[in-house]
Amino acid sequence: MMETTDEKDKLEEIITEVVDNSDVLLSFLPLLKRLKEAGILNLFADISKDYMPTDIEFLGHFFSSREFTYSILKSANLMLSVLYAMADEKVSDTVKNLMFNMRGIMDGISESQKDESPLSLLDIYRLSKDKNAARGIRIYVAVMRAIGEIFERTGKKCETAK
Repeated sequence: MMETTDEKDKLEEIITEVVDNSDVLLSFLPLLKRLKEAGILNLFADISKDYMPTDIEFLGHFFSSREFTYSILKSANLMLSVLYAMADEKVSDTVKNLMFNMRGIMDGISESQKDESPLSLLDIYRLSKDKNAARGIRIYVAVMRAIGEIFERTGKKCETAK
């Protein structure tokens, strides 16, 4: 296949850019290697192949839309708050503990849904005698108190999405 002068010029321009920015490219190679070894690059490739829309016009409209920009800003704000919270060792250890044990939590939720009868005061009393249930109730109450205190202190009110 014969290359045209335009193709040669473009190729030369690309090679020049790569050489001029080789330090940047080289700094990313170890990261890319680790992502490839972990299978993350293949995962991204599979996701983009299986789930990305093929309609380029839609993608152009979507990525330039006000909704997309707003959602990116909201997501970035949320990620900053998560990063801030996760910087606290107690918070990150608690979240890791919950996440690594999510299967057990989900099994407990599934089991609890098998009995749909209302809880009586006697049932709640019996639950309070179970060491793990009592611990869970205390944690739940502590979380609810903390959330209530935060809303009182900040003067914020929960608003539903429009």
